[in-house]
Amino acid sequence: MALNPLELLLLHNALTRPSPATNAAGAGQPTSAQPAAVTTKEPSMANQFEFLDKHFDPTDIPEVAAQTAYERFGNYPNARTSTVIFNISWAALTDAIKHAVLNYTNGGVYDTSAFATLSADGNQWNIVVTGLQYVNASRTIVRGRPEYEINEYNNGSVFVKAEALGAQLLGEVVHLDTGFGTWVQQVQLKNPATY
Repeated sequence: MALNPLELLLLHNALTRPSPATNAAGAGQPTSAQPAAVTTKEPSMANQFEFLDKHFDPTDIPEVAAQTAYERFGNYPNARTSTVIFNISWAALTDAIKHAVLNYTNGGVYDTSAFATLSADGNQWNIVVTGLQYVNASRTIVRGRPEYEINEYNNGSVFVKAEALGAQLLGEVVHLDTGFGTWVQQVQLKNPATY
């Protein structure tokens, strides 16, 4: 049974939703002795795609994207996976995400490779981008030493989480998860450094 991207996004949201026990009645709600804090969130001036840039390489060569994914482990020593999207222009990737949010806000789903839904509280966009080529690197520790495996995927999908500003505008991208794709090959690095 094949699922369309919108069904996949809904499934992903259902699987990552906190359990009802964490949202028990009164949990996290201010009492009459504790008035709710009034906070206003100004849109940050930083680039809303700054986080996504760490998961992007403009190359069309899988080995170069694999090297980029591998090098990310040096900056994030506790990371276990590293994903890098490649073989797409930066403008096409970011435009797909922007259009997904606009399509949701305007009430329609148009011919696009990205789809968005808004969280129940209106604070977060959940976006799925399809038709991507990416590499996914994983690190495991075997006998006290790190071992790396990097795989290339084609026609893949990634899940992007971003802040929602005013429940309609796209805020800063804050997380990226790989969904699925067609496995192409295991990518071997030449002269990898040790992280």
